[in-house]
Order: sequence, then C-alpha cells, then structure tokens
Amino acid sequence: MVKQSISSIILLMTVLVVLSVGIAGCTSQTPASSPTPVTNKTLSSAEPSEMILQPSEIPGNFTLVAKGERPASELSDWALAHGWKKGYYAVYQKNDPNSPSVTFIKQNISVYSAENITLVVPDTINGYKSWPAETNNTNLSVEEVSLPTIGDVSGSLRFFDKSDNSSGYLIAFVKKDVFQDIQTNGTAADYETAKQLAGIAAAKIK
Repeated sequence: MVKQSISSIILLMTVLVVLSVGIAGCTSQTPASSPTPVTNKTLSSAEPSEMILQPSEIPGNFTLVAKGERPASELSDWALAHGWKKGYYAVYQKNDPNSPSVTFIKQNISVYSAENITLVVPDTINGYKSWPAETNNTNLSVEEVSLPTIGDVSGSLRFFDKSDNSSGYLIAFVKKDVFQDIQTNGTAADYETAKQLAGIAAAKIK
C-alpha cells in the first residue's frame, strides 16, 4: 500500500478504505427489498480479478501500486451473513512530483448472493453517512451527491474534512451479483474521473 504521510490522505484512507471492507449493514437498518430472482442472467461470469480496471483505462498519470484478493477476514459480519463470496481490489496513485498532496483511486469488487445484492448499495451509503456521528468527528461531513444510474443500482457520496479542507468521493453500484465501489480523493475533477471509471468498471461485469 502507498505510504500516506499527509493528514487528509490518512483520514480518507481510514474512512474510504478501512470502512469499505464491510461497512454495509453495520450501522443502518436493512431497507425493505423484494428478493432478487436468481437466474443465469443475474449471475456474473467473470472472476473479480478480471473486472479490475487496467492501467490503460485510468486517465491521467496514475500508477498501479497495489492489488489483490479481498480475504473474508476483512469483511463485516453483515457482509458474510448476506452472502459475500469473494472479492478483489486495486489502488492507483497519481504521479505528480509538483503537488504536495497524494491523489489515489481505489476499486473494491465483491461478489454476493444474487438474492441479497440489492441491499448492499443502500446499506453502504447509510453506513458511511452515519460514520461522523458515530465517531463524534465534527470535522468530517458526508453527503450524498447526484449520480446518473450506473449498473442496476448506484449511489455516491462526498466526504469533506473541514480541518484541512480535504475531500474524497465514493461511488457504489451493483450489477448482476457484483458490488463495486470506486473511491478517490481530491477535487470535483477527480470525482468526474471516478464516475468515468465506474462506468468502465460496470461494463466489465458480464
């Protein structure tokens, strides 16, 4: 993993990476949802490692710095109870020697039981939104931002730390039996990049 020496990146990696290993359902009530009928059309045929964004698909000067399988030991009890099966992740870092900050892009991929997949996005969004209150972090705010639908269900959040004016974004979506989140820190331009990448990632789910 990239060495993060800047306070804003430490915060965002804590919020956007540590929490993402399985925050869904930990802090929110499970929303009402009809079970998803399971058919071949609702099951993905690709392995998580085959859905990962490739360096050629990342715009700008980013370098792949970490990737690998997501072990079950990193997932929450909620995720395991709701049919988490397997996952993969990748982290990209922007190469900009003239910038004092570090910009990263992280992609998390998880395969769930198809009948529970519609629950993951709303539980993830609600879990993140409740984090500042649960941790008494008055500097951190989390708000939903508008997002064109990606995949079958999607949602997006902006994180802002007023102690150093740092920002981060998360886009969560499901398609078939796959849940993904794309995370980045930085400016609104970086969020536009994240939206572009989420669309590319969704198209890889076959």
